[in-house]
Amino acid sequence: MTSTLSVRRSKIMAYGGLSTPLAMIGYPIAIWLIPFYSEVTKFQLALLADLLLIARFTDVITDPLIGQWGDTTKTRFGRRKPWIVLGVPLMLYSVYKLFIPGEDVTVTYFLIWIMLMYLGSTAIGIPYGAWGAEISPDYHQRSRVVSGREAFVLIGLLISALIPLGVEVSGDNINFREGLSRTLLAIFFFKDFSSSNQMREILAFMGMGIILLLPLFAAIAIWKVPDPMPKLEKKIPLKEGLKYAMENPLLVRILAIIFLVIAGESFRNTLSLWFVRDVIGIETVGASYARYFIAGFIAIPFWLWLGKVIGKHRAFCITLVGTGTVSFLCFFLEYGDYTQFHILFLLKGACFGGLQFLPASMLADVVDVDSLKTGGRRAGTFFALNGMIAKISAMLAVWAAARLVDFFGFIPGAENGETQMLALRFFYCIGCAAFFLPALFLTWFYPLTKEKHQELREELEKQTTANSKT
Repeated sequence: MTSTLSVRRSKIMAYGGLSTPLAMIGYPIAIWLIPFYSEVTKFQLALLADLLLIARFTDVITDPLIGQWGDTTKTRFGRRKPWIVLGVPLMLYSVYKLFIPGEDVTVTYFLIWIMLMYLGSTAIGIPYGAWGAEISPDYHQRSRVVSGREAFVLIGLLISALIPLGVEVSGDNINFREGLSRTLLAIFFFKDFSSSNQMREILAFMGMGIILLLPLFAAIAIWKVPDPMPKLEKKIPLKEGLKYAMENPLLVRILAIIFLVIAGESFRNTLSLWFVRDVIGIETVGASYARYFIAGFIAIPFWLWLGKVIGKHRAFCITLVGTGTVSFLCFFLEYGDYTQFHILFLLKGACFGGLQFLPASMLADVVDVDSLKTGGRRAGTFFALNGMIAKISAMLAVWAAARLVDFFGFIPGAENGETQMLALRFFYCIGCAAFFLPALFLTWFYPLTKEKHQELREELEKQTTANSKT
């Protein structure tokens, strides 16, 4: 039985590799996009928040549709791969237009290309997430697949962090050797370098990195990884599928947890660059995030081990406590408290490793519960719901964070007064912690343990065998 369920490491790596360029998109959108369009193109912060809200709202509508279409797609290449092939070129061109804009950027230009980029992301991301849940039905094998994918997510985030760092430490008459030396000094010895007026170059280089890597990793995944068609072929309409899903208390719970966690992280990330640069006084922001993602990458084996020992949900509780505590302690930092901030940010990065892959693995387990009830395999619909909830959560949190600091008079890239800086400090440090408290409560009493999941797997195998005989 073990050999049947075992997934070769090469397959996990080929599948997970596509997460690298996808993560490279997420980081600049979360950290750099709003500062760029507010400071460089001079979009009012409140207007920018509203435009992102509109774009995300249209993106949310497409999630359940693509999830349902992905579940019912049948080709000789599989049902997930064709959607990824369609999404890649749309994503590439949208990234180019959004990350490398001209000097005169209009509101219409920004809105169109951010909407198309989100559409391309949905066409790739929803089938990709469902694909990972279908590679193996085993509880721990699925954790390996998900953790492998999230490891590549962290690699992508690290690359995205190194790109702005490379720009930050460069300058006139700086050769490669000196640039490398500056990079190592910034990462490992906390050396700070001036990075003023470089935001356009930072965003452009990150865009080019995505454009180069996305088609490469997509091709490897499509070529190397099987796209298994399920044995259970019962078709369930989207409306009925959503009804079943909402009647699944485990799904409702995990979606509520994901909503709260992503809201907290998105709220915090929206304000992150300004907090690091303007509140703490660190100019080389890329170095801070490089260390952050390195810590997250190193910590993944620990979270995987801890999930096996005490259960995924208990391990996830620890990440929530750690993340919330670190965020709260940052409130007491002052301008120039570099050492204290670096220590706290490294601890937050270590928690980020578990924060990334544990909820996705828990959601994949819930798919089995649904299969027992409905007789259908609707991983795409489930991951579409996950994507929809994540995007609703993110869009509301980003909108709220930008609107709140704007309400208190904060102006990006300008000299702000004591009231404005206090508002920035408060919302960055306390805002996300408020989301994590109810998420912690819901996670602590999460009922689907590894023992209960094994029982469900045995029932599902019996059901599959019975259906095949009939």
